[in-house]
Amino acid sequence: MRIKLTFWLSMLCFIAVAILLTIYLTWLFYPLEVSWLHLENQVYHKSATIQHNFNILMNYLTNPFQQKLSMPDFRSSAAGLHHFQVVKYLFHLAQVAFLATLPAVCLFVKNIIKKRYLSVFSKAILAIIWLPIVIAGVALGIGFDAFFTLFHQILFVGDKTWLFDPAKDPVIWILPEEFFFHAFLLFFILYEGFAVGLYLWSRKSYLKKEEK
Repeated sequence: MRIKLTFWLSMLCFIAVAILLTIYLTWLFYPLEVSWLHLENQVYHKSATIQHNFNILMNYLTNPFQQKLSMPDFRSSAAGLHHFQVVKYLFHLAQVAFLATLPAVCLFVKNIIKKRYLSVFSKAILAIIWLPIVIAGVALGIGFDAFFTLFHQILFVGDKTWLFDPAKDPVIWILPEEFFFHAFLLFFILYEGFAVGLYLWSRKSYLKKEEK
């Protein structure tokens, strides 16, 4: 029972890491998004100005000590600020989940990886691999627009403040749907890369046991 708990807490840590890496890498590569998506033409601001405001937004969302959001070049409505506050809580939840489950990863390495018990969890790892693939298949089937809407309806159930009005919250012009598509894609690559690597490791562990 303890081994199973260690495994699933470690998987939760892995998901939190994938989420946090997606957040911070998206922030790091945002200048490329500005150029790629021609955001300067959307808001008629220079790239440096757009990036400055985005940095302020991301610092607010990821820094637990930053409690006020004020972007100098983009006004915000009460509804928009409320939505960003909810997103901030979700980002902090990922940070807390990572820190809280990190000790389980140490036990995972010590009691599962080093003792070559990882093969016991091969089926569970396969399920971890296939779940996002199925979700991605649904997204492709219904289209990213519909999936993006469904994602928000599930994540922010009963709260429609995520539906930004560009006239009241012009920051949405520098956060187009393509930007979020790239973020989803990055998360998928990080998640699947880790999960597939873990599965291959479990198979290697199984083969070594068989040799003995």
